Amino acid sequence: MSPSSISCSRFAIIAAAALLLQSLGLSLFIFGFFPTKPALSGVSGPESFRAPWPNGVGNDSAAASPPEELKRLYQVVDGLPAEFVLGRDDKPLKEAFVKAMPYTQSLLANGSAVGYHAKAAPPTAMVSGAIGGFLDVALNCNTQALQDDNIIGQFFRTGRKMVMHGDDTWLKLFPGSFIRHDGVSNFFVKDTIQVDQN
Repeated sequence: MSPSSISCSRFAIIAAAALLLQSLGLSLFIFGFFPTKPALSGVSGPESFRAPWPNGVGNDSAAASPPEELKRLYQVVDGLPAEFVLGRDDKPLKEAFVKAMPYTQSLLANGSAVGYHAKAAPPTAMVSGAIGGFLDVALNCNTQALQDDNIIGQFFRTGRKMVMHGDDTWLKLFPGSFIRHDGVSNFFVKDTIQVDQN
């Protein structure tokens, strides 16, 4: 069958089928690499709170305590390697690291604090549990307020006082949530000299 023997209507059908197949393939690619994340409406309330207990057994009377009775300090150090504070592979911490954060190390040593290594790259994963997709990397350049339920919003709504020092991405994600802040442009975050001078 030569190209000249294909009728106009037959060519139109083949072209339409090819366009349909290409559209289907492009749709599969887009929805596979750029999936939409389902957003849950509303925020969680006190009914979802379960106090963590070291032995795995909860105390119902303590879990039902009003928030005012639960005094805690959460120190989140975004981008700090865990081995600087917690050590690595059950080896003792280097003396220089102990001297760098003496208060934190004293709390960990006497059992007043618990060190936890959260393995989460984007800030949204650490505070809301939402893991960014492939497209979120490109959209992160224009960071806007996080609308999903998150721990910073929960603390703010319950009257917790929060202070932020570091990458100004946190200020863009959670505007008005911090009583005091010192944001450094995320352009300079990897430049430790500029951050230290700030």
